[in-house]
Amino acid sequence: MEKVSKRFWDNLRMVIGILGSVAVLFGIFKGDLVFAFVGFIVLLIVYYFSQRNSRIKEAWLNHYLDTVVRNIERANNYAVQRIPVGIAVFDKEGHLQWKNELFATWVGGKADEGDSMSQVLPPPENNFATISLKDSEKQIKIADRSFNMLVRRIQTSADGEHDTGIVIYLIDITDRERQRKRYEAEKVCFAYLQFDNFNDVMKGLNESIRANLAVEVTKAIGQWAEEMQGVFLRYADDLYMVSISRKALEETIARKFDVLDRVREIKVGNKIPPTISMGVASDERGLLGLSQKAQSGLDLALGRGGDQAVVSIGGEMLFFGAKSSVQAKSTRVRARVVSQAIHELMINADKVFVMGHVNEDYDAIGASLGVAKMAMSFHKETYIVTSGQGTSLERMEDLATETDQAYAAVLVNEDQAMEHITTNSLLILVDHHRPMLSASQKVLKAIERRVIIDHHRRSEDAIKNAILFYMEPASSSTSELVTEMLHYFDDTMEFTTLEASALYAGILVDTKNFAVQTGERTFEAAAFLRRSGADPGVVSQLFKDDQATVMERARLISQARIPYPGLAISIYRNAPEGQNTSVIIAQTADELLTMDDINVSVVMSEAPDGLGISARSDGNINVQIMMEELGGGGHQTVAGVKVKGITADEMEVKIIAMAKKQLEEREADENNITTGR
Repeated sequence: MEKVSKRFWDNLRMVIGILGSVAVLFGIFKGDLVFAFVGFIVLLIVYYFSQRNSRIKEAWLNHYLDTVVRNIERANNYAVQRIPVGIAVFDKEGHLQWKNELFATWVGGKADEGDSMSQVLPPPENNFATISLKDSEKQIKIADRSFNMLVRRIQTSADGEHDTGIVIYLIDITDRERQRKRYEAEKVCFAYLQFDNFNDVMKGLNESIRANLAVEVTKAIGQWAEEMQGVFLRYADDLYMVSISRKALEETIARKFDVLDRVREIKVGNKIPPTISMGVASDERGLLGLSQKAQSGLDLALGRGGDQAVVSIGGEMLFFGAKSSVQAKSTRVRARVVSQAIHELMINADKVFVMGHVNEDYDAIGASLGVAKMAMSFHKETYIVTSGQGTSLERMEDLATETDQAYAAVLVNEDQAMEHITTNSLLILVDHHRPMLSASQKVLKAIERRVIIDHHRRSEDAIKNAILFYMEPASSSTSELVTEMLHYFDDTMEFTTLEASALYAGILVDTKNFAVQTGERTFEAAAFLRRSGADPGVVSQLFKDDQATVMERARLISQARIPYPGLAISIYRNAPEGQNTSVIIAQTADELLTMDDINVSVVMSEAPDGLGISARSDGNINVQIMMEELGGGGHQTVAGVKVKGITADEMEVKIIAMAKKQLEEREADENNITTGR
């Protein structure tokens, strides 16, 4: 109705205005001034009311716009104050300029204008100088609540060149984080367990003790699973499955898998302590992924010698246990099977390449000569790829030149080897299983068909896609493994003095003249080599050192310190980059371990090309675990690593902390055994 009325008066004013205009024009045309004056008066009246109406409309429009703006400002202010997001503005100096009520509440009410960011938000993660550099997003905690914090820079100039203050938005994600943690805690983790020395422990026991021992081991595993509120199943004499939650796994990790100790302490008439190995998987997609990862972890634990747990969690592998020394297996079934498998692989190969680790020692060289002997017995084109480093290699090359010209031609460097590689070549890697340690990276990548023969505990970064893995951590040396294989490869095979002496030297160097890591099979292999022509005199000449080496070794021994009871450390400062440095520090570590009350010795060489570390233990602590933390590896009693970007003094602090931790844990374990768990 109002619109109709408004339209009527608008039309009326328009009609009257037209009539007034016509009257003016008519009066002028007819010369009737009165009639023209009346028309003019009518036009003035119409104009007056039109202007009046326009002013009324303008006033109404201004009032309307003011009302809308005020409502928008009121709504905006209400939204900013009531929105479930904490908002705060800081100036270019990092002082609080403004905040909404929710932000003030979440920071505990301690947010007054002018306060610095360090007073408002918990440092050091929220340093203004750092977070004001660019827009960012991260998660923070304030008291017992979790927040997603968005940082946005404020531009105060039109060209955007001067970014001054920042705006911080806090979004409360506490409930989501609690739900996530609850989900993480309840995630299923899968474990495979194996009674890893079942046959050795059960050997010689009567049926009653066998049954009691099996029951006790099963009981210990079952009690651990029950404590962790998990599901437990025994599906073979020596195989078990356990499923636990992620929370239970973290508790087990905190207790360092004490179930390994419980099993090891079982005694019901057995002479050998029982040990178990475990592969545990978490954070994998689906049960199939968990099962495969757990099996892979168990294989890795067994490859490292058993009596340990390998845990896959958070995208990394964790290792626990390995406190007992590896027990040598009396059976040679696997040696015979592997020997036959390599026999077939060599027959089907065009050429055979053998390669040890970089800076070869006598074990790597002896094992390489032994494997080359197998291939050459088939008249295969055979090459031993060397790194060209090390005194041991140099002396063995000289000996080969003097006594056996056939091997002098077989020993080749990287470039020479690359010229002979074919698509059907076979590469046999000895005395190592990590790609970074290979004598030639080019040869390793060029040959896809690979076999690995090694006596070191298996590392996580082992060479992938090998046709055959023969890894026996219980063996004294790779030369021992190869010697056994030679016996089954061809029992009529005859050895030259060079071949037998090289293998014999390999066993001697890794057993420290039969002092460590020896078993009955070690002595049998040594006896076999002596019967086959190994010359102790030749071996003795290989192990002789020059005067400079002896003097340097004596100096390092005299400068050794004992920073913690049971730990001896010596540092070879400004060591030359020559090939003999690693030999000196290894020999020094061996000598330091012969001192009274020394459980572990560590010798470091500080050289321009990096920091070399050689560690030895009497078995009370596991130096392999220590060196693995630094990126190296080895055995429980013999290990080493080479690192860069750190000084010997900085490394010494780390080594002392690691050794101290293991020694304290050992002491605590002994106290627990004495007093009862």
